[in-house]
Amino acid sequence: MYSTLASFLAHAVALETEAGERYRELADVMEVHNNPEVAVLFRRMSEFSAMHAAEVTARASAHGPLPRLKSWEFKWETAEPPEVGDSADAHYRMTPRHALQYALANERRGWEFYNRAATHAPQPEIRDLARDFADEEAEHVRTLEQWLEATPPPDHDWADDPDPANVVD
Repeated sequence: MYSTLASFLAHAVALETEAGERYRELADVMEVHNNPEVAVLFRRMSEFSAMHAAEVTARASAHGPLPRLKSWEFKWETAEPPEVGDSADAHYRMTPRHALQYALANERRGWEFYNRAATHAPQPEIRDLARDFADEEAEHVRTLEQWLEATPPPDHDWADDPDPANVVD
């Protein structure tokens, strides 16, 4: 787990920052593929991640400089930070509903990350801060669940469509 509060905070800042970067990349891809609805949604998620990264960074500043961890020094239980979704789960033909499902899965993994630290971290100050972050992630999950509930299912699923490259006339 995390031996110091600074190490935990370095993980939290990376988690939020890299999530924002991935959403920004996905928004750019959606714009290139003329999927403006999903591009707007991913851009919005990027902004939310950036705001949360700024909040975490502000809270971290009270604890002095954070360690600059190398990529292999991060202790993720996933290949990338928990809120950075697998780009293989995104598709240029996804609908807003698919994008919300993608974001919801990311936020749930973020909540799990913070909740695990709140439960298992060796220091009370890490557990307390992780609990605060887990509560924020739980709010993000609830918000996305509400958005998802209000978003109608698509008429079709891009995953069910044949690959245009393989269609023979």
